[in-house]
Amino acid sequence: MDFARPLPPDKALAIGAYGESVAAYRYLVFAERATSRHQRDAFAAMADEEQDHKQRLQKLLATLYPDSDFVLTPEDKELVVVGPRLPSVRADEQFAEALQHTLATEQRTSAFYHRLAQTVADPQLRQLFQSLAEEGADHHRRLMELVRQATGRPSQ
Repeated sequence: MDFARPLPPDKALAIGAYGESVAAYRYLVFAERATSRHQRDAFAAMADEEQDHKQRLQKLLATLYPDSDFVLTPEDKELVVVGPRLPSVRADEQFAEALQHTLATEQRTSAFYHRLAQTVADPQLRQLFQSLAEEGADHHRRLMELVRQATGRPSQ
């Protein structure tokens, strides 16, 4: 991921919070669609983790940048989300596609945070972004395992 211009920290926090919000919602949808208790519990736990990430980012944004005011563009949102924000998962094919979008989203979000951790000046934000990059990579790994368990084959 290459930022043409460095992102201001307040915008980076807002973009991150948006991505975490989308991920939390998707994992809740997946938990409702899951066919086993193990999958439901795993998706629900990941939704809770994403919700916590969102709240941490929003709290920092409000504390560090109380006067921040902007609207995220579709391009901003694409820095952290792949596919539709609100997935349809009624059919098996839709569920599989939503899982693949979420795998790609976790990769994209992790790369977004990793890049921010390398470029942001504030040590507190640098540490937060590095931690979120690692957690995004962990979510990707965990989601790949859930997909493998659900389908009997590795994810694409």
